[in-house]
Amino acid sequence: MHWLIQSFLFVLALSTGLAQATPLKLDYSVEDVGAGLFNYEFYLTLDSNDGSWAPGQGWGWLVFGDAQFAATPLTDFVGDPNDLPIGPWTVYGNSFGAHNGPTLQSVVDYWVPNFVGETLNWSGTSTADLLDGDLLFSTLVSIDGGVRADFEVATRIPPIVADVPEPSSLGLIGLGLVGLTFIRGRRAR
Repeated sequence: MHWLIQSFLFVLALSTGLAQATPLKLDYSVEDVGAGLFNYEFYLTLDSNDGSWAPGQGWGWLVFGDAQFAATPLTDFVGDPNDLPIGPWTVYGNSFGAHNGPTLQSVVDYWVPNFVGETLNWSGTSTADLLDGDLLFSTLVSIDGGVRADFEVATRIPPIVADVPEPSSLGLIGLGLVGLTFIRGRRAR
């Protein structure tokens, strides 16, 4: 009966937004890259939305793609090793415990942000296409009063596309007009 009450409170917290009792937020984007694979981009940001962060506070392991009662929805996540280290975290692993999912960890170091707005970024692939609300995250260890996050909801955002400069259409048109003028001038002679 006790687990039923805990489950109800957890679902209630998720549905009312009360689960975001951490100064951290995790956003992610998903891009279908074909062949049943999806590319994930993760952005962990210290936003101090609850006002609880103070300088010197930090976090150890970060479990992303977490699940409270079942296997992670990112069972086949493969992180891009080119992203490592991510802050102080040097290894992709898993939590081996009640928190299930791919994990960023380091043997000794913690992520101790320097300022509100500091963001860590990493990427990887999976065959799962997780919708908004389907991905949870946890910070298993905190230091110096940092608030430990258990089963917080991550937010799916549209893929961030780098600004690609538009070809200089006007420049090309102008160059074409100069060329036509030059050709016309040569014929008029």
